[in-house]
Amino acid sequence: MLAQKVERYVKQHRLLLEGDRVLVAVSGGPDSLCLLHILRSLAPRYHLSLIVAHLDHRIRPEARQEAELVRRLAAAWSLPFEGAAVDVPAYRASRKLSVAEASRIVRYRFLLEAAKKHGAGKIALGQQLDDQAETVLFNLLRGTGPDGLAGILPRRPLGTVELIRPLLGVTRREIEGYCQEHGLEPALDSSNLKTAYTRNRIRLELIPYLEEVYNPRLKYALAQLAALAAADRAYLTAAAQQEFERTARWEKGKLVLDRAGFAALPKALRGRVAYRALSEFVPGKRIGRRQVQQLLHLSDREGPSRQLFLPGGVRAYRSYEHLILSSEQPTKEESFSTRQLQVPGRTVFLDGSLTIEASFCSPSELVWPPSSQQAYLDYDTLPGPLLLRTRWPGARFHPQGAPGSKKLKDFLIDEKVPRHRRDRLPLLVAGSEVVWVVGKRIAHPYRVTENTSRVLVLKIQRLK
Repeated sequence: MLAQKVERYVKQHRLLLEGDRVLVAVSGGPDSLCLLHILRSLAPRYHLSLIVAHLDHRIRPEARQEAELVRRLAAAWSLPFEGAAVDVPAYRASRKLSVAEASRIVRYRFLLEAAKKHGAGKIALGQQLDDQAETVLFNLLRGTGPDGLAGILPRRPLGTVELIRPLLGVTRREIEGYCQEHGLEPALDSSNLKTAYTRNRIRLELIPYLEEVYNPRLKYALAQLAALAAADRAYLTAAAQQEFERTARWEKGKLVLDRAGFAALPKALRGRVAYRALSEFVPGKRIGRRQVQQLLHLSDREGPSRQLFLPGGVRAYRSYEHLILSSEQPTKEESFSTRQLQVPGRTVFLDGSLTIEASFCSPSELVWPPSSQQAYLDYDTLPGPLLLRTRWPGARFHPQGAPGSKKLKDFLIDEKVPRHRRDRLPLLVAGSEVVWVVGKRIAHPYRVTENTSRVLVLKIQRLK
């Protein structure tokens, strides 16, 4: 008996719990009528509360009659009815979507609203085993990954409710026989016979050919493949979530991933962790293989800093050992005006966020080594007034301890200063000479030596 077979599937996948309130999507076709009839028979045993939902997509002329048939059936079976009509062709045209995508969006929106209105925690859909086989083949022909082989899942969350598919283990032929046995008179959707749609050609042409020539039990084989792939998908998704939590953290509204930990992941998990990171900013439907591969490539490339822009206004960039995702658009930080250093004295800069205290002392009074927030300079070797400013094109710097000068840009890269911070990094200069890259290194020619008699001591203080 089909009803018993469906109930076994329901128990196997825990699709129903006692006392569930279930919104049943009924189009009027054989699958949804069979689904409603079986759930109605199970309702006393599970103490189910059923609500019938029907959406007229305004695509076919006979759709209004089908809506009325479903409404009358719900009334005859004493079930609450929720119906609506939406002009899907107009919605599709306004958003430049395919018929299938526009219908899916509109349908799920309607079902979610109806479930919320009636307090239903589950929405039952009528997809069956033939639909599963068609979906797996359809995904395979499009070049799917392992997740696409999982096809249609028996249950999955949708917003605040759960979608369930109790008929996924039975065939279309079994359902048609059930409808005949119980006197159900389903409406037939003429669009299902049009081979202009790829899915229809798979159902009407490809599957019959493969069954005749290669495997008469092709649909069962594809359904079994989907079940195995779904189990693998669930395991890998859980593992990817654990690795995401281990390698990622939130910092000031940005998602920061540890590149070393990310790179060490098995290949089977790296793409899933990348997808998980992207899904924090972009709806899953807008994340494809291309976006995941772009993020992986960004993380793997050599060099100090790279960035890419992703759908939804998301920016991903690399800053040395970190991979960072942000929905904030990059803004070039304004440099501060050139300012003369007060010697001795106190100079405020960076919009009042930092100060430099300047004082003199003898070499014997120094405490070695200076901290990263200090600089000791031989004052008498400095070639002129000291100014605070930001970098300029072509600037060079001779770091303390280095054999000669180099481009300031190369020094900042070696010091792993992120690119977006380099234009605001303060420099202490004398004429065209960089004397101190503040907080990093002093210039070699102005270091304290055994010949130094007067030391200029500079100390950074953060005000906010």
